[in-house]
Amino acid sequence: MLKIQTMSPSKLTSKILIEKENFILKSYQTSNIFSITEYKNEREQLSQKFKIFFLLDLPDIGKFTMNKNSIAIWLRANSYFVVTKKKYDDVMNTCHNLASITDQTGGWITLNLEGKLTKSLLEKLLTLDLELLKNENAVRVSINKINCLVLCNKQFENYTIFCPVSFFETMKKRLVNLTNLIA
Repeated sequence: MLKIQTMSPSKLTSKILIEKENFILKSYQTSNIFSITEYKNEREQLSQKFKIFFLLDLPDIGKFTMNKNSIAIWLRANSYFVVTKKKYDDVMNTCHNLASITDQTGGWITLNLEGKLTKSLLEKLLTLDLELLKNENAVRVSINKINCLVLCNKQFENYTIFCPVSFFETMKKRLVNLTNLIA
């Protein structure tokens, strides 16, 4: 039997990049990330197995669901991004006949923006109306020509950005420069 070896960070890290009175920017690596795209006509079965395995509902359009072990994010029709403590083999065994699963571990870094200056920073960074991005909403956007996922944890005050790890330094520089402008 062929054993698939996956790339994953050898040391998970969390780092405060900026800490000011009204703003904190943290970066952290997550352990397991998967994209899951349901096979045609398998929505109901996938939804049931997903709920039992992850203890989460599949998110609706533009939403994310989460618990202490996993986050599921709607990407597009029939496709989800899942950040979880679950292992690849377990995810595969649960969903393999119902969905295509791609291991994204090691390809993304997560940034958390928190504090009263977050709204001002995101208004300069994103080309979308933050009034429409409410709690538990998720959106795919281009930030500085980088395709990212943005999750609204608490409107105007706490957001999570999933950024491709290869663009992390560019994204960090952009966020630091913007923070210096608005602070």
